[in-house]
Amino acid sequence: MFQRIGQAMKGAALMDFAGALGLGLKYMVRPKATVIYPNERNPQSPRFRGEHALRRYPNGEERCIACKLCEAICPAQAITIEAEPREDGSRRT
Repeated sequence: MFQRIGQAMKGAALMDFAGALGLGLKYMVRPKATVIYPNERNPQSPRFRGEHALRRYPNGEERCIACKLCEAICPAQAITIEAEPREDGSRRT
């Protein structure tokens, strides 16, 4: 019974409204996080290596042996690998 009275008093005092208003005011005075992309850039991680690409041997041939491990482990399933046999018996991606 006392819990219901406490809940009614909080509702009458508009505590939820006051909390939400305080939260809104807090975010209103905070510095903006918007980046104007062509003119500004977000900081990049030192581990960032750029666009995904297959590595190649000095003669220009791809180093991929079409084992399909990268296709299996990709969380977004964005990698697909198609392989076909070559004349010498190796696989071509």
